[in-house]
Amino acid sequence: MKKSFKIVFSIFAALYPVIIFTLLVVLKLPVRVLSLAMAGVGFALFLAATGRRGEDGDKVFSLKPIISSALVLAAAVACFFTNKSIFLKLYSVVISLVFLITFGSTLFFPPTIIFRFAILTDKTIKGAPYEKDVESYCRKVCIIWCVFFIINGAIAAYTAFFCSDRIWSLYNGGISYLLMGLLFAVEFIIRKIHDRKIKSKYEAGE
Repeated sequence: MKKSFKIVFSIFAALYPVIIFTLLVVLKLPVRVLSLAMAGVGFALFLAATGRRGEDGDKVFSLKPIISSALVLAAAVACFFTNKSIFLKLYSVVISLVFLITFGSTLFFPPTIIFRFAILTDKTIKGAPYEKDVESYCRKVCIIWCVFFIINGAIAAYTAFFCSDRIWSLYNGGISYLLMGLLFAVEFIIRKIHDRKIKSKYEAGE
C-alpha cells in the first residue's frame, strides 16, 4: 500500500500542470468546477497520506505528501471562492519554494542534504580521509540547486501570472522537468569525475 501510494502521488505531482491544462483548456471546465475536482483529489491524497499504516499497525506520516495535498486543497478552496485559476497555477511556485527551503536550510544547518544523499549511496565516504573534500563539494552542489529552485520558481510565477495556460503547462509540465533532469545528469557526471580525482589524490598520498 505504501509503495502504491508513493507511485500514485509521484505521478500526480509530475502530471499536475498537464492535468490542470487538460481540465481547464481542453475540457474547458468552469474554474469553480475545476476547483471542486482538484479539492476532491487533494482531499483523497490527504486521507491516503494520513491514513497509512506501517508493518506494526501504527499510522505512518510522511510530511511531503501531507503538505503537498494540503497545498492542493488550499489552492482549490481559494480558487473556488475567487473564481480564478491562478491559485491552482501557483502550486508549482510553492513546490519550488518548498524545495528551496529544504535544500537551503541545510546550508545553515549542515550537513547539506546533498552530502546526506552522498553518504547514503556511498558508505565508504563516512570516516574516509577525503570526507571533508566530499562535504565541501556537496555544499557547492547544494548552492547550485538552490539557485535553480529560485530561477525555476521565478519562471513558474511569471508563467502563472503573465502567460497563457498553454505556456504555463508547457513550462511547468515539461521544460522545468527537462532542465531539472539536465542539471542532475551534468552534476552526476561531474561528481563521478570529482570522486575519482579525490580518491586518486588520497591514494597517491598513501
